[in-house]
Amino acid sequence: MTPEFLKLSLEERGAQILRMKEIAKKFDLKVLFWGSTLGVREHAVVVFESKNHADNYMKFQREWQSLGTEGAGLYLEYTRTVTVF
Repeated sequence: MTPEFLKLSLEERGAQILRMKEIAKKFDLKVLFWGSTLGVREHAVVVFESKNHADNYMKFQREWQSLGTEGAGLYLEYTRTVTVF
């Protein structure tokens, strides 16, 4: 999370989580759970379930993080993906 995200109120942060869940649904991804982390660079962990190919996840990441637009990197600075089959 960036300093810009950390400046948001709790309500605004919650709205970002809801936005992420809605975008995930659009790409047939289900958020199983999300929470905070310890001992790693990332600020949060989100576990998704999908019955589709990883391509949908990559498309989701692009839209969720606004990649390719001026909004890219506004709220998320670093992500890591771990795929489990």
